[in-house]
Amino acid sequence: MLINEIGGKLLKKPLEVTITKQYIVENEELEIFGQGDTEEEAVEDLKEVFMDIYEDLLTDDGFDNSGEHAKKFLAYF
Repeated sequence: MLINEIGGKLLKKPLEVTITKQYIVENEELEIFGQGDTEEEAVEDLKEVFMDIYEDLLTDDGFDNSGEHAKKFLAYF
C-alpha cells in the first residue's frame, strides 16, 4: 500500500507500507509501524507515529536532524 498524504500534507514521494494479517502496518525504510483493530485504524496509527516523529524533527532541539534516519523522514515532505 502507498500513502500519499499525511496530516493534510502531500508527500514528495509515496510512503510504502505493508499491512499484515494482525492489522499491523509497517514501513521498513523508516522503521515505523502502526497497529489497530482494523486496517484503517492501523494506517491512521502509522500516520500519527510518522507525524509525531516528523514534528519532533522540526521543533525539538534534542534531535539530530543531520543523521541519515532524520534525512529519510524529512525527504517525504
